[in-house]
Amino acid sequence: MNPSPFLVVPAMLWTAVAALAVLAVLVLFVRSVRREPESASDAWDPFGTGFPVIALAAVAAFTVAAALRGHFSLGDTGLGILWPAMAATALVHAAGRRGRSWPRWSGAAFAAVGAALYGSLPL
Repeated sequence: MNPSPFLVVPAMLWTAVAALAVLAVLVLFVRSVRREPESASDAWDPFGTGFPVIALAAVAAFTVAAALRGHFSLGDTGLGILWPAMAATALVHAAGRRGRSWPRWSGAAFAAVGAALYGSLPL
């Protein structure tokens, strides 16, 4: 079963943004440790305080999308939920470190979109 380009292109774009967010938090962490070694306590924690809400949004979106497509499997669930949730926490953390204040729901929305895209694609 070949996926539709209308799903593949947004999934690739979402994945690129997610990968850039993870790279950004890693670069920000390395820079902050080089400048002030004691600032390591402000590092990105993928399972931080916002993670439960973000993960719940990813679980719900992935489950609905995979169920609608009729190919829900536990094997695909790990990547389809954990990667969007961790990428969303990275994006929120990187945005917060750069002085941008995003709404609290933005991480959950980003994770839900990614999880829904992954849930709708046959992985």
